[in-house]
Amino acid sequence: MIDKVIKYLKSLRFTLLIISLLGIMFLLGLWIPQESIVSQEMLSRWALSSPKMVATLKWLGFLSIYTSPTMMIMWGFFFLNLSLVMWQRLPLLKKRISLSPTRIADPATAPGYPYHASYSLPDHIDGATLLGLLRKNRYTVLGEGACFLAVKNRLSPIAFALFHLSFFLVLVGGLTSAYTKFVGIVEVSEGESFQGELSHYVPNPYPAKIGAPPRVSFTVKSVVPERTNETATGCKVTLQDARGEQLADVNRPYHDDNTTFVVDNVGVTPLFVVRNAAGQEIDGAFMKLHVMGGKEDVFTLAGYHFRAHFFPDYFVKDGYPGTRSQAITNPVFLIEVEHQGKHITTGTVPVNGTLAFDGQQLLLKQLPLWVRFSVIKEHGLPVIYAGFAVASLAVIWRFLFYRREIIGVIREEEGERRLVVAGRSEFYKTLAIDEFEALFDKILDSSKGKEK
Repeated sequence: MIDKVIKYLKSLRFTLLIISLLGIMFLLGLWIPQESIVSQEMLSRWALSSPKMVATLKWLGFLSIYTSPTMMIMWGFFFLNLSLVMWQRLPLLKKRISLSPTRIADPATAPGYPYHASYSLPDHIDGATLLGLLRKNRYTVLGEGACFLAVKNRLSPIAFALFHLSFFLVLVGGLTSAYTKFVGIVEVSEGESFQGELSHYVPNPYPAKIGAPPRVSFTVKSVVPERTNETATGCKVTLQDARGEQLADVNRPYHDDNTTFVVDNVGVTPLFVVRNAAGQEIDGAFMKLHVMGGKEDVFTLAGYHFRAHFFPDYFVKDGYPGTRSQAITNPVFLIEVEHQGKHITTGTVPVNGTLAFDGQQLLLKQLPLWVRFSVIKEHGLPVIYAGFAVASLAVIWRFLFYRREIIGVIREEEGERRLVVAGRSEFYKTLAIDEFEALFDKILDSSKGKEK
């Protein structure tokens, strides 16, 4: 019974079945919203509209399908199948690498050799000299005297095992990455420090199943957006951490503690202050506002609500405010003041400007920028890269340094010493025949009677 189960687990039929099931799981992962990608708000709306479906998918673990128990079981069977197939082929692999005297055969009658040739052997070349010349051409030679076996790239079959080993490395790296992956978004203003606190992430981050959140500490010293012909081309962010000053850009992430911080967006963090009739500051704060690109944002100070519209390069045409570009050259806020649901006033506030309302004033004192980082921490990527590197090495080794094999014998024919050879290769058989011909033309004096 056990033998039948093992035989089935290493069969081609089971291989095709498990690959098909894995493919279905990957397709489901593209169709089913995943917790690590969509927001909690979207998941909540979906749960309200389809409560039974969402509950079932969550119970199955399909909202995190790539780390679900079902997926782990399938991967386990896939690599069990791969291990059994590899174990089955190891004796064959060992046999192909080894050089056994039993493999030395008569080249005139040995099957499976497409290249056959007979050469007149010069007097100055004996068996030992011939084998020495083959070794100089990077052939491993077995045999002494009249009969021999010569193999080039004898260890090439090991590339087959390395290629399959790369699958295991990718698996280990993938599992490590999936279970240690931390994903979040953090917004930090110029002059503000980030100490790795979870409360700084907006919204709540997607935590790792194993491992701690990023232990990263830095201060944003400056944020400089870059534009070319009114098109955003980059954003240079200067950071200060324990290692010194660091530079991050859209295409140059900041790295620390196996964590990547990718510059994702930029905005303004105005310092608004409310003054009373006596000129005293009664409230104030830096506000990270999402108002770039014509968006509206709201903030609260001193019990009042303020609706903010931002014009990076302010101008007025026909009585209507607008912006000439998105470059922050003449920044002005259009503020609507509300209190207890009632509209109080509307006005513009430039840097160091004020807006009067209800006997008080709203003052814009500073206008630093904030930068949004997409934060990803995972530990498995180096192992995944190593797996792909091993796979690439195996493919290059297998197909560029492929195995060539020659069997030969020196015999007397009609009173003449002749070298009779047969050759074969794993790949590129026509090219290999040309190579064998060039090899023996180089070793021997081909003018002395080559016959085919």
